[in-house]
Amino acid sequence: MSDRHRIGLRDVRALRPGEIIWDTVPGFGARRQKSAAVGYFLKYRTKEGRQRWHTIGRHGAPWTPETAREEAIRILGGVVGGADPAAEKIATRKAKTVAELCDLYLADAEAGRVLTRNGDAKKASTLLIDKGRVERHIKPLLGSIASPP
Repeated sequence: MSDRHRIGLRDVRALRPGEIIWDTVPGFGARRQKSAAVGYFLKYRTKEGRQRWHTIGRHGAPWTPETAREEAIRILGGVVGGADPAAEKIATRKAKTVAELCDLYLADAEAGRVLTRNGDAKKASTLLIDKGRVERHIKPLLGSIASPP
């Protein structure tokens, strides 16, 4: 299975642990790690020449060899245009969460850097209400969501 050919369902099912198969689309392949799960990936180079691995997804709904191949072609089109999907994933992981943004807001509000419509610093009673809403509603429901990079 070392030669390049279009990956099919039989090829995916025949993968042994630790094995990789490559497709005719440059850089697109499937691999099985130690578990029974098979993942589709794309190996590419950025404009700066840095080699990256981008995981498309695990075999199974919605990823079949055909849909993963189409996604790889779409991603490669973006890479040619200067995009770097792996770097975008890293940036998303490093982004602040809603809870962290709320803490920054409350710290700024207590320091007098958040102003009302009239241009005055928020009063202590308003800050108390804001803090209660953040702690009771925003953080429990949205706190773990990452903010857009």
